[in-house]
Order: sequence, then structure tokens, then C-alpha cells
Amino acid sequence: MKFDFSFSHLPDLHFGAGKLNHLPEIISHWGNNILLVTGENSFSHSVYYEHLTSRLKTQCILWRELMIGHEPSPSDIDQGVQLYRDSLPDVVVAIGGGSVIDAGKALSAMLVSELPIVHYLEQVGDTQPTGKKVPFIAVPTTAGTGSEATKNAVISVVGNGGFKSSLRHDNYIPNVAIIDPELQLTCPASLTACSGMDAFSQLVESYLSTNANPMTDTLALDGIMHIVQSLEELVLCQPTNLLLRSKMAYAAWLSGITLANAGLGTVHGFASSVGATTEIPHGAVCGSLMAETNKITLQELKKSNEQGISLQKYATLGRITGKYEGKPNDFLAEYFIDYLEQLTEKLKLPKLGQFGVKGNDIESIASKTSNKNNPVKLSHEQLVKILVNRL
Repeated sequence: MKFDFSFSHLPDLHFGAGKLNHLPEIISHWGNNILLVTGENSFSHSVYYEHLTSRLKTQCILWRELMIGHEPSPSDIDQGVQLYRDSLPDVVVAIGGGSVIDAGKALSAMLVSELPIVHYLEQVGDTQPTGKKVPFIAVPTTAGTGSEATKNAVISVVGNGGFKSSLRHDNYIPNVAIIDPELQLTCPASLTACSGMDAFSQLVESYLSTNANPMTDTLALDGIMHIVQSLEELVLCQPTNLLLRSKMAYAAWLSGITLANAGLGTVHGFASSVGATTEIPHGAVCGSLMAETNKITLQELKKSNEQGISLQKYATLGRITGKYEGKPNDFLAEYFIDYLEQLTEKLKLPKLGQFGVKGNDIESIASKTSNKNNPVKLSHEQLVKILVNRL
């Protein structure tokens, strides 16, 4: 843990049931002309959409709408910029899952940038982002990526020459985040499971990160506790329980804060390389690989005498998930892995092969997977083993 760190600023947060009703008033601080970015399915066909658009009309707020049905690609963003740059909105509002919020975040930046977005992407582009943007409001309808709290937007190209890369700048953190758990009450069980495991993995990875600090540790453990209390129950028993939805939404928010300030590990390294290879939901990769990756990481840590802090952290995770007191650290660390493996089975998290990943993809995926911030560096052979075990 580092006692030498900086911490990113946060969006203005409005959290709680019914908070979506505050959106028109918040928009009016900037103007009355918005670009509304939504997904193609649930929200735009919900009663919440009807209520919102009615309130926008009442407040004389004009809106144009752009729908995103998948992880945004460079062409999605560039086309959106072409449509709306000549009549800039006062505010960009994104209401949807992580991909929708990433799209809105990218559009808010690119509407006032000179070049196509690919020029500004990490590892891909040749130009630093300016940090200029149209004011941006994020309203998540899933509890997963925490994009409502982060400074990056993930942009993807799938297939040969594919990539998943971030548009990143401190100023791209949303101006406002509205987290209304009521919007998540109709989220299907499979999506709740995969997005929830994305948040879970972000919290665990940032807690174990080599860049972790006292603030991220505190927030990560709080988020993990809320996920342990709510995710399994939501998916298997009580999908419309508002308190449980609130706990998951809060945990996802914390996961965005911790990833922005401590970074992520090998699970998300896999998510980038797998997601660039085939069409697969980001949360499905994280959920599928979380247990196996942590299992191999813990095994490797035990071989080293220099990783005592990380082993203690694994024990803390076992204590939280198992509510054990008085057990030795080795037992608790192993229990955490058992907990993840059991959760993988209970939530019926998919294997990679179900989304078209093939055996001959494994070597390439492993070679492109980042170990950055993982508490111990895994070898290429270990990365291959993880993928094969979840194929």
C-alpha cells in the first residue's frame, strides 16, 4: 500500500430511488438542448423513458437521441460527431449500461475535438486528448463498469487487427452522475450477474493492485462487502429488491472510483484482449475468468517471500466473503478462491467458448494480455492455462 498518492476528482453525485426525476433541473444549469445517448433496448422502451421525456417537454428542454446497441467503435463515435457537431448540444446525457456511458463520454469529448477519435486512443493513437468536452451527465442502468465515476471511455474494434483502447483524460470524468437503483429493477438475471462480476473484479483488482493506496483500499473493501451481501441474492432470489439493487449500484460506483485511482489487473487485461478477438460482453469475460485468474495469482504469490501484503489482502477477502474469525491467513486466502469458484457456478457464468473463442485463439489472446498492476506477474504459460480452463 502506498502512502504517496493523488486522487481524481469525482462527479457531483445524486444517488437514490427516484433521482432520475432531478435530471431536467440539473440539465437546466447548462442550457435546454441535449444529446441523449441510450441503449437500443430496455430504457428507451420503459416507463422511465416516458416519464423523463414528458418532464423534458414540460421544462422546454429539447433533445436529440442517439442509440448505441453495443460497445462503441471508432466509427460509431465519428458518425455521431458528424451528426451533431454543427449544432452542439449544451449537455450530453447518457442513460444505459457501461457501453452507453462510454459512448456518451466519448461523444462529449469528440464533439469539441479536431481529429477522429482513433487519433486520441491509448496505444493506438498519435495525439494526446485535449480534455475539452461538452458537459456530460452519466445515468447508469446496470451495476457494473462504474463508468459513471471514471475518466476513460473504452472504444472497441473486434476481429483481425482489433483492439479495445481507452480515450482518457482527467477532465472526461462526468460532471454529474445520477444513480437511480429503480432503473436497474428490470435488469435480467444474466446481465445482473455479468455486470455485477465486472464490478466485483474491479474492486478486487484495485484492492490487490500494486498502485493501491489507503483510500482505494477502504473504498474497495466497502464495495466488496456490499457485493457479497447482494449479488447472489439478486440473481438467484430477489431481482426486484430495491435495497439489494441499491447496494449493487453503490458497489459499482465505488469500483469506478477505485479503478480510476489504483488501476486494474490481469482479469481486465484478459477482457481487453478477448474483447478485441470476438463479440463478447465485457462483464462476461470478467465473470468467467475472475476465479481462475485469482487462483493462479494466489498460487504464484505463495511461491514468493516478498508478497506478504498481497497474501494478507487475500486473507482479508476471505474473511469478508466467509465471515470467518480466528482462522489462519492461509485458510482465509484459499477460502476466497473457493468462494469465487462457487459463485461462478451458482451464477452460471458463461465460458469463453460460448461466445466463439476457439483453442487456436488462446496463444494470441494470452500474448496481448496485460499483467499491469497485478500483485504478481503471471507468465505466458499461466495466462494460457487460465484461458484453457475457461474455454
